[in-house]
Amino acid sequence: MIARAMGWLTDEKHSTYGLSVTRMILGFIVASQLIVNWPDRHYTWGDGSRWTDEVLSSRGWPSFLGMFTQLGGVAFDLAYLATIGFGVLMMLGLYTRASSFMTLLLWVSLYVSNPFVGSGGDAILRMVLLYMCLTDSGRHWSLDARRRSRREQVRLSTGSRAGVVPAWMSNTLHNLGIILIVHQVVMVYLGSSFWKVQSPVWKDGTAVYYPLQTDAYSPWHDVLQPLYANATLIAGATYAAVLVQMFFPVLLLYRPTRFLALIAVTGMHLGIGLLMGIMYFSLVMIAVDMILVSDGSWERAQAWLRARRRGVVADPPPTTTRDLRHISS
Repeated sequence: MIARAMGWLTDEKHSTYGLSVTRMILGFIVASQLIVNWPDRHYTWGDGSRWTDEVLSSRGWPSFLGMFTQLGGVAFDLAYLATIGFGVLMMLGLYTRASSFMTLLLWVSLYVSNPFVGSGGDAILRMVLLYMCLTDSGRHWSLDARRRSRREQVRLSTGSRAGVVPAWMSNTLHNLGIILIVHQVVMVYLGSSFWKVQSPVWKDGTAVYYPLQTDAYSPWHDVLQPLYANATLIAGATYAAVLVQMFFPVLLLYRPTRFLALIAVTGMHLGIGLLMGIMYFSLVMIAVDMILVSDGSWERAQAWLRARRRGVVADPPPTTTRDLRHISS
């Protein structure tokens, strides 16, 4: 078992397609949030967001992360634009590790300047950005992948040697990052379910009702009135959310239940984003959940789309040994 675990860790990189999807969505979230909040940037994170010295000293963050608190005027705007730029670079997959690290550094610095702005989705985003710095998140659907393919062609034609970093070391760092991200996802769902079962409104099956009929959470509460007026539907949605989150780690163990779990949590987050107006939190969770889809599934979906584009419906590629290992892991 130890040899199998070591092989899984060092032989090849796992969840490379899902991680690429995660990278693109998270880069989009960072860039689009800052672009949308451009008119309010100074009030939200700049000079207009300053608190008292007592509040500032209680944050407990290292001083080097407080860059935005020390900037003002044009310098603040330039740093703000740089954060948008690195978010776009990460989304496109150009110098992916460096752009991911800079996005993390600047995004955390923005948070330090005003920790009272943000949500649970922002906290998860920061954690996943940190772990992504260990991974090869630009392996697919990125500008880095295109440049890497060209370098590989040149290397094969000239007979030059591969990179200086051993493959096992790169694979191990990548897979450790994947393990940390998946652990973060599982802990979020488990912790959320344990908190829910202690709340009276989740135990009596009415929790979903309250956010759907308030202006603060639901922009469509008048349109949704037939839904939240149905007690059976509300109770079903409430208990389904608790059960899926509580048993999420167990459902990941087998391929059929894993697909069911991913469909359920993705539907739940789409519902939260569309019906309750918490779109960025939902996008962060959907992005991270994509890592749990195996590379084999992404490859079959990609082959099917290519065949559809050519107007030919091809048979999907067979399940690979790598896919079997991913499923059984």
